Amino acid sequence: MDSVALNKVFHDHECSYYDERFGIVHDESSAAAAESEVTTLLGRALRPGEIVLDVGCGTGWFAAGLQRARPDLTVLGLDLSAGMLSKARAAGAGDLVQGDGTGLPFADATFDVVVGRGVLHHLPDPLSALIEWRRVMRPDGAVVLSSEPTPIVETHGAWLLKGLLALPGMRGGLPPEDEFWELAAMAANLHTFTAAELIGLCCDAGFGEIEIATSGFAETLAMTASYATHGHNPALARRVPWRRITSAGARADAWVWDRVLPSRWRHTLTGRLQP
Repeated sequence: MDSVALNKVFHDHECSYYDERFGIVHDESSAAAAESEVTTLLGRALRPGEIVLDVGCGTGWFAAGLQRARPDLTVLGLDLSAGMLSKARAAGAGDLVQGDGTGLPFADATFDVVVGRGVLHHLPDPLSALIEWRRVMRPDGAVVLSSEPTPIVETHGAWLLKGLLALPGMRGGLPPEDEFWELAAMAANLHTFTAAELIGLCCDAGFGEIEIATSGFAETLAMTASYATHGHNPALARRVPWRRITSAGARADAWVWDRVLPSRWRHTLTGRLQP
């Protein structure tokens, strides 16, 4: 199975439990968080009437969240997975298109803002994707990148998973089908990026103004713990307030870890790209 087909099959399966495992609830709070995430990275408020494309929209964190928070925008979500699009629609997303992030079915200069949250690392050719995103962006527009993994997150995640699996109630093998999907989850993550590598890709894609920063530590560890615990002991996982823990991790990152940890220890890349 090639990497595109793998991601499609896996995400069609994962859509049924994605939000639960990551502690996502599509409500007014998450909508406000989605808007804040975009505007912070964009460096300005979204303007009434702007057209936003959410590439790899998944269950609708941006596609549904921005639509709820800002009904004065036109927000279009695109995803390879029909299952993910169904979940995004149920979460409140409006216009949705099934498609590949490296071959967008849109005319040149269509969108004011293109957003991608944790999607670039799933695409086999991230350079081609960035070129496409620049093509459909208007000359005065911007691309906003969020939650792309750095290499160290795999190391820290492996340490965390080893510790979790040593706990009572987490030991023992999974049924073969569940083991398959846990392995597929790892296989669907095709890339990690250092800041320098991502900046290089953005330069090669033709962007002139590139701002890339590293962030995240406690929040990503909390999400990793939630995902793994749901996979190995769902009954236990459902007794843990993962959403509050993840939110606390995000606050700890903003107040402490993003300020004191070396860049190479941070787990995600975010940024803004302009012509």
